[in-house]
Amino acid sequence: MTTPLLVSTLMKSPVLSVSPDTLVDEAYLLLASRRISSAPVVDATGKALGVVSLTDLLRIGRLQPASLAGIQPIDLPTEPVSDHMHKGVLTVSPNAPVTAAARIMADEHVHRVYVEQEGKLVGVFSIEEVLSSVRALRLEAPIGDVMTKPVISLPLTATIADATSRLDRAQVTGVVIVDEYRHPVGVFTQVEALAARSFAPETKVEDVMNYGILTQHVKTPLYRAAAHAFESRARRVLVLENGELVGLITGLDFARVLARS
Repeated sequence: MTTPLLVSTLMKSPVLSVSPDTLVDEAYLLLASRRISSAPVVDATGKALGVVSLTDLLRIGRLQPASLAGIQPIDLPTEPVSDHMHKGVLTVSPNAPVTAAARIMADEHVHRVYVEQEGKLVGVFSIEEVLSSVRALRLEAPIGDVMTKPVISLPLTATIADATSRLDRAQVTGVVIVDEYRHPVGVFTQVEALAARSFAPETKVEDVMNYGILTQHVKTPLYRAAAHAFESRARRVLVLENGELVGLITGLDFARVLARS
């Protein structure tokens, strides 16, 4: 009988957290500097109260007066994260199999769960650990079988305001930027949206998009795509067939596959 791969084997520790009175902009700078998408909000006793994420920050920023007036695409307020965090923290035991952590992530549409032991957060299991798990378990289904389609894309001529609005309307974490030949040339995600918040809304998305894209053939096995994504720190894989963009596989797609394995 095969021994299950456990959360404790792959989780990261210690957990990066913020306090309830951390300002929204300070939380953003911390997330950006560590290249993570969320952090738990923990009080002075070590109790986890909630989570603040890039999705929360993007939503908050879009609702600010300067954003609504079209002066800039996003404007973060000078307010504590406790006013805007999602209350409650999704947790898993360190002794749980990685499939259980992946199932929570897939069901709740979150990119990380926190590892709790004796009432304390001792680690985090994120998309990066999902990719490691898919690779370690050598899941061989072709990525075309599990990819998300159609792909939400925008042309290079789109503006930051267009791209940020599209993230909002589609309720996704990123859109693919394509050139005049419909070839993918970059991505615009929540990270770029928040980093470009001081730019004029009419700034071209090409000026701020992330050029670091990962493309794979539609028949590439999952474990190989996961390995490429892990090594390149990509959070989405663009899927090509006959040179055309036909879909993408996101971190949550990998989590769904892992949860079923």
